[in-house]
Amino acid sequence: GRSGAGSPLQRLACQVVWTLVAALMLAGCAAPDPGLRQALSEVKRQPESARVKLRPFAERGDEVAIAQICIAYGTSIDSRVRGTEREQAFAWCRHAANAGHVDAQYHLGMFYKSGIGTPEDRAEALRWYKVAAERGHEAAENEARGLQGMARVCRNAITGCRMF
Repeated sequence: GRSGAGSPLQRLACQVVWTLVAALMLAGCAAPDPGLRQALSEVKRQPESARVKLRPFAERGDEVAIAQICIAYGTSIDSRVRGTEREQAFAWCRHAANAGHVDAQYHLGMFYKSGIGTPEDRAEALRWYKVAAERGHEAAENEARGLQGMARVCRNAITGCRMF
C-alpha cells in the first residue's frame, strides 16, 4: 500500500515502534551481533563507514539495518557513489520509507528530488516530503515548502532565523 495510509494514530504508532526498535538496537538489547551494533552506532558520526558495515545486514533483510543504511546514504552520498550502488541505496530507502520510517521517507524525497538511483521526479519527492512532514519531520516540511515555492518555516527563537 501507499505509505502514509492509515490514521494519524497508526502512523504515530509505527514511528514509535521504529524509534523503540532503533533504540533497542543501539543499546545492544536486541542486536546480538556486535558488528551490527557497531555499524548502527556509526550512522550519524561516520556514515560512510556505517554504509559499508551495514551492507551485509541490509542484504540479509534486517529491517533496522535497511532503515539505517538509507539514512547513512542520505547523509553522505557523493560523486564516489555510482550506478548500481546508488540504485541499491534508493531501493533500501524506498523499502524503509514504505515500512513507515520517517527519516527514510525524508531521504527518499531527497533521492527523488536529486535523481539519485532513480530518475528525478519532483512530484514524487514532494509526496514523500509531505508524508514525512505530516509525521513531524521539520526538514521534510521545509523541503516540501521549497518545492512548492513557499518560504521555509523558522522555529529558531534565539536568532529569529536571521543570518549573521
